[in-house]
Amino acid sequence: MRYWFILILLCIGAPLSGQDTIPTENGTKEVVILKKGDAVKTNAVFKSGDSTYDNAPLVNYNFVEPRSYVIKDIDVKEINGKAVQKALVVLYSGLSIGQTIKVPGQEIPKAIENIWKRNYFSDIQVYFLPTSNEGEIVVQFLVTEQPKLNGYRFLNVSNSQAKSLKEECDLRRGMYITPNLINRTIQKIEAFYLDKGHFNIQVSVKRPTAKNKDGSPMVGFENFDFVINKGPKVRVYDFVFNGNKEVEDKALRKAISTIKRRRLKWNIFSSSKYTEDKFKEGKAELITYYQKLGYRDARVVSDSISMFNDKRILVHLNLVEGNKYRFRSIKWKGNEKYRTSFLDTLLGIHKGDVFNQSLLDERLFSNPGGFDIQTLYMDAGYLFFNMMPVEVGVFNDSIDLEIRINEGPQAVIGRVSWSGNTKTSDRVILREVRTKPGNKFSRSDIQRTMRDLAAIGLFDPEQLNVNPKPNPADGTVDIEYKLVEKPSDQIELSGGWGGNGFSTTPTLIGTAGIVLNNFSSRKLFNTRLWNPIPSGDGQKLSLRAQSNGTNYQGYTFSFTEPWLGGYKPTSFSVSIFHTVNSFDFRQKDDPLRQVFYNTGINLSVGKRLKWPDDFFSIQYSLSFQQYRMQNMDGGFYGFPTGFQGISYNPSAQIVLTRTSISDPIYPTSGSKFTTSIQATPPLSLMNNKDYTSMELTERYKWAEFYKFKLDAEWYTPIYKKLVLTAKTRFGFLGYYNKDIGPTFFERFQVGGAGIFGFNIAATEIISQRGYDNYTISQTAMGSSAGAPIFNKFTVELRQAITTGQTATVYGLAFLEAGDAWSDISKYNPFQLKRAAGVGVRLFMPMFGLIGLDYAWGFDYRDVPRSGDMGQVHFFIGQQF
Repeated sequence: MRYWFILILLCIGAPLSGQDTIPTENGTKEVVILKKGDAVKTNAVFKSGDSTYDNAPLVNYNFVEPRSYVIKDIDVKEINGKAVQKALVVLYSGLSIGQTIKVPGQEIPKAIENIWKRNYFSDIQVYFLPTSNEGEIVVQFLVTEQPKLNGYRFLNVSNSQAKSLKEECDLRRGMYITPNLINRTIQKIEAFYLDKGHFNIQVSVKRPTAKNKDGSPMVGFENFDFVINKGPKVRVYDFVFNGNKEVEDKALRKAISTIKRRRLKWNIFSSSKYTEDKFKEGKAELITYYQKLGYRDARVVSDSISMFNDKRILVHLNLVEGNKYRFRSIKWKGNEKYRTSFLDTLLGIHKGDVFNQSLLDERLFSNPGGFDIQTLYMDAGYLFFNMMPVEVGVFNDSIDLEIRINEGPQAVIGRVSWSGNTKTSDRVILREVRTKPGNKFSRSDIQRTMRDLAAIGLFDPEQLNVNPKPNPADGTVDIEYKLVEKPSDQIELSGGWGGNGFSTTPTLIGTAGIVLNNFSSRKLFNTRLWNPIPSGDGQKLSLRAQSNGTNYQGYTFSFTEPWLGGYKPTSFSVSIFHTVNSFDFRQKDDPLRQVFYNTGINLSVGKRLKWPDDFFSIQYSLSFQQYRMQNMDGGFYGFPTGFQGISYNPSAQIVLTRTSISDPIYPTSGSKFTTSIQATPPLSLMNNKDYTSMELTERYKWAEFYKFKLDAEWYTPIYKKLVLTAKTRFGFLGYYNKDIGPTFFERFQVGGAGIFGFNIAATEIISQRGYDNYTISQTAMGSSAGAPIFNKFTVELRQAITTGQTATVYGLAFLEAGDAWSDISKYNPFQLKRAAGVGVRLFMPMFGLIGLDYAWGFDYRDVPRSGDMGQVHFFIGQQF
């Protein structure tokens, strides 16, 4: 860059004379050094023949006594003749018309500095132009504008990488091209590929002149062509350890989880890619492992890298292990609430145990698998409690530890508040809050409140938070829960492929309905409170209709009040349903039409239990169903010849549930166990009738059965959002009278996606992937009415992709095995129909769960009607 301005800017206050040179970007520039009293007049920047200032007085430059001038005008020109925004240059300079400046002085150098900081210009020249008024001057800036960026490309890379680089570099058309912009962009490209394991990345940039559509040069604009030679990915071939005498290389390599060596690697899912961040994490893991073994002085004294070949490196780590330490004594100081012996038992560390700082911290402060000392005090209300382990003596390889406790006063809960519930009523939140004003502070109560608020399904579990506000002056603590509501109501538009009618041809099954999970019946008749529907009280209202056209229609209404009366967690629900199964295409008024009707009502009352713990709940149900059969005899769906008319099913059911899952949509921890017993009155054992000679219509007028079911689910976090899920299901349908045998109703139809909709004879649909709809139970029974016994086991590995408010998406891989049996004597839980597959789930609050699975049924040859080994299962609103 060249600063072209009069000597005043170069030699302020220096009364010199003669000639001198000043350095410039392109060498040196010869200038004239003026003596005191000399004057300069210039109008060289004006066009030839312009005599505007020919008779103007000279501008005098007195270095000893600078003279003041008033700026009459500020002129801006582009040296190359291009258009330039004069107003911006004037604004950047900080000068203004009418301003008084000194010549020589600081104002002009500061103005040049201000303009130069913008990086918009590659050359700045300043001229003073005299005017007819001796006390006024015109300041003229001659500038050369930096070229601007028109477009850019990334060469020698894939389209996906080019897209990622575009986001990373954040270049925009019209940006001024400066050396800093080019260097910064190259650094971003190099960092992008270094993070992907490319160590030999080379980036150069070409700057061709931009062109218009007609091929002519675009004045002032250039393009960037980034030529990228990323080279091969560099992976760690092996770790070379030096200095380790007590711990084998094998154990040290295993301790580094962020990078696994390429040599003899058996786990295809582990990464051998080398990055600086991963290597730093790996070294920290190495030291943590040593400390767990008692080597608390272990450290990595140096590390280096050598090339094994063009694509592989050797990582050298020089270690100092130090001595192996053990606990010699652990003493407690300051504990008054709990005895020392009790704290020793809870800590579980004894004299002679290997010194393990991680284990000590876990037992004292945060034990994920059990109780710790801090939780013990926190749950007893000691919010102001603090604890510090101090090493009071180190003798050779033994450590004396003193744990100093300051219990402080027991904190009492003061004010409890919450925010973020824009739709849900305060009463719904209040009944889930376990931290009440006046109670002793308990961390476990806060954690349980957070879980219960997440479990009702109205708030986003990922954004639930709590903010305790201690008040040490009065020994109280205010608790604020921060909530974020999520969409909970659902419009159900289910679809599936299956549902055989009178033929073996599958059909499309559709479901339409609405589920309001935050309904409010008390606002139903007050339209001013609708938003846009009556909501906010946590009640559930469901309306649902399902059909596959000609063969099946189902209609359901249900309502649930989770807190009957509003004071205790006693739920009440009622549901009414009606289904029609037709097995031919005859008209409704055709007396030969084969059709099965099922109409019923169910009333349920449930309550939470406090024993064995408050994760338990129990539900009592009474139901009454009417089955009406028309032309269903002759062995169709297992019904015997001559079986016509109406059958009734009055039953009572008890359901015991224990659930501690973290989230109803995507659980990452916890478990859920459900066991139920359902039974009808044993009328055949009470009326002394002979059922062997009775007509079939009379014999099966009243359904008789007892039914036992067990469902269990476990969720185990593996790594972050990776979760291992294990499930088991069992169902058994028994009977009272051997002369009647098992009922034709309430059986289990096993196989398929669980969405085919044909709830024939009030059966339960049990999904089992890898096999076609209800074919497993059909194989066991020889008919489609379902089996009285089933068993199923499932293991899924789930990985969340996103768990936001608008949608939850996760992928899964599964192993599944199950079967159905016609009699308890044939039951064998070790001979099952096996399957494996992969799938994806999408949960949207407005539509529920959508899923797609592909499963391989390994025993498909043993299920003749299932078809091929591979099965695609698509469903909406169902879960396996």
